[in-house]
Amino acid sequence: MDIDNGSSMPELMAMLKRRKENLRQGEANRGKKIEFTAPRAVIIAKFQFQPYPPSTKSLGELKKKMIKDLHMELHHEGAFLVVRSIAPPTRLTSIMAIVEDENQDVVLLQLYNQEKETEYPADEILGDGMVVMLKNPYLKTTSDGTYGLRVDHLSDIVCLARHDDRVPSKWRINLRDDTKNALYWKNLGNRFFGDTQYRAAIERYTEALKHCPTEDEERIIKLNRSIAFLKTEQFKAALSDIESAPNGPNLVEKALDRKAQALYGLGKYRECCHVLEEMCENFTKNASVQQRLTHTIKRIKEQERGLHDFARMQREASDKRPPHLDFATYIGPVALGPSGSKGRGLFTTKAVKAGDLLLCEKAFAHAFVDTDGIHTQDLTVLIDAQRDLITVGGQAELIRLVAQKVYQNPSMAATVTDLHHGSYQPVDVSEVDGIPIVDTFLISRIIALNCFGCPLTTLDSKTGGGSWGGSRINERIHHSVGLWPMASYINHSCDSNATRAFIGDFMIVRATRDLDSGTELKWWYYDPGQDNKKGADNHWGFQCDCVICTDDQATSPQILADRKRLKSALKSEGSAAKPGKIESMLEKMKLTYRKPPSEVPRLDMYNIQVSVAIRYLETNQPTKAVERGLEALSSLGFIIEGATMPQCGTSNGTVLIKRWGLDCDNFKCWQVLSNAYYMLGAFGLASQAENLGRISYKACIGEDVSFDVFR
Repeated sequence: MDIDNGSSMPELMAMLKRRKENLRQGEANRGKKIEFTAPRAVIIAKFQFQPYPPSTKSLGELKKKMIKDLHMELHHEGAFLVVRSIAPPTRLTSIMAIVEDENQDVVLLQLYNQEKETEYPADEILGDGMVVMLKNPYLKTTSDGTYGLRVDHLSDIVCLARHDDRVPSKWRINLRDDTKNALYWKNLGNRFFGDTQYRAAIERYTEALKHCPTEDEERIIKLNRSIAFLKTEQFKAALSDIESAPNGPNLVEKALDRKAQALYGLGKYRECCHVLEEMCENFTKNASVQQRLTHTIKRIKEQERGLHDFARMQREASDKRPPHLDFATYIGPVALGPSGSKGRGLFTTKAVKAGDLLLCEKAFAHAFVDTDGIHTQDLTVLIDAQRDLITVGGQAELIRLVAQKVYQNPSMAATVTDLHHGSYQPVDVSEVDGIPIVDTFLISRIIALNCFGCPLTTLDSKTGGGSWGGSRINERIHHSVGLWPMASYINHSCDSNATRAFIGDFMIVRATRDLDSGTELKWWYYDPGQDNKKGADNHWGFQCDCVICTDDQATSPQILADRKRLKSALKSEGSAAKPGKIESMLEKMKLTYRKPPSEVPRLDMYNIQVSVAIRYLETNQPTKAVERGLEALSSLGFIIEGATMPQCGTSNGTVLIKRWGLDCDNFKCWQVLSNAYYMLGAFGLASQAENLGRISYKACIGEDVSFDVFR
């Protein structure tokens, strides 16, 4: 939602056409044998491919094959291939290396969705001389007409230790060396840890545990591995190491410290507090513990009561790159429930008021694209030839981030895999041989249907970085993307009752209307005013049945065409047109609607009416500004009493919102009304309009601590 869709860009559509032709040519080669030319240089190529499932068979059920046995464009299900890297790897969009089998047949191997170089160097994944086993090997035609092995699923590659019995004897190393005991592997792990190569350290500590360590050695190895797990955000694995170490964490300061970190990382803040309190009691010389305890108590208040310091969140999001913030997720008065043909939805569990906080959710994963100074040609383009979809920005990186997080933290898998994935049929196996099965294409599909494009902050996006008159960017198109699982359950409706805002990697969801308990939350997946509703509906697999879309379907095509023509004409008039002319055209536009705005909101008219109100305010005609401002709110479905002008010079009157309308940055309209009332001397109405503007601002921006700066 709100991602940069490149499907309308001619140059990207030409690329899509070429990729589809590559697919067609690849299909023509399906099943063919090839003559290997044993290339020794790294081949860099771009690929297009059909989704395929990960291997779900145990290694003992697989049959060994050689490179010469492989056929083009086939996933050799039930087979495995053992190869050795014979050259240093290269990392671009994938990790690439030249590999050989026992027969010295050579081919390019590409591994996708691997960790970043800073997290796990390519030399540690597929370095020169390393041996790997590929499950269901896939020989793929490349765009330059050559071929190579491709691995998309993280669980389809198994790194083999050189002494493993599955390594061909000609490559195998005899490890009957008494010096390579548990202590040796622990010390080697420590060296990798010291070099910040945490994944490599984990592998060495794991090897150490296989070499019959003493009880004291096992405790030290597990505690060392736990901190490496913490560094790689494998919090559950870290907690398991701490609690299973001999003597456990009882009164061992390092163990308690790491247990507290693991619980904090898992969002178990109350349990974390208990551990920190124990540390305060038993290790009084550790001055930082009380500070951490205070810090964790703040997380509890956020998690349980939604008491976030939004001003601090805004500051940190502006300063951090990427803007990943240390605050707690708050799940407010909402719960999942059945939503008929739409599957599941999110419903209120108690009555709420407009502006109330419903969710403050940290992203499961967030791919930040810093667009300051970036050029379009620097952005990643993700092409889905099967669905004729092109996206520009961080979506490809988000796929990698989610796949890695689920692979490294299997207990979190259901948070993602339970999300809507359309017609895609995932495998029904979650683990084989102790290795989690992660279907990359399932994740890709889930992200395509559930991710959100997001600005650095909605505050900057909506207000031009700090002033009402500042230059505005298009807040509906974003290159940074994230996955917020709970928010993903909110279904679409053009007649929305909730809105989302962003501060860094947090999404803030607030009600835009007074809602009864049991009301389903709905919001826009796309701008209801856009002309390509059909394309958007095809993407998510539904047709919107809200009052706006239902009314459009019941309106004759000729009247809809007239409305579109008038909208275009009004837009072309621009700010130079006289208000009277604009109002005359608006009156004609009103005639294209069948029902009153209280029943069917008129989104096409709102922004134009607000601009007219602003013109009247700027030309010292506050009475007309009030009239046009109220009319604009009425177009969105608002039913308001008491907002018309009382006798000039009095403060009498009470504004009563009998029904809130759609939220379209309404705080700007309320600000126009407040200023106009003030000019007319209706100070009571001005104050009330300002307060209502604050509610709208809070729903739109996510918080109201910055409201006084912009009002």
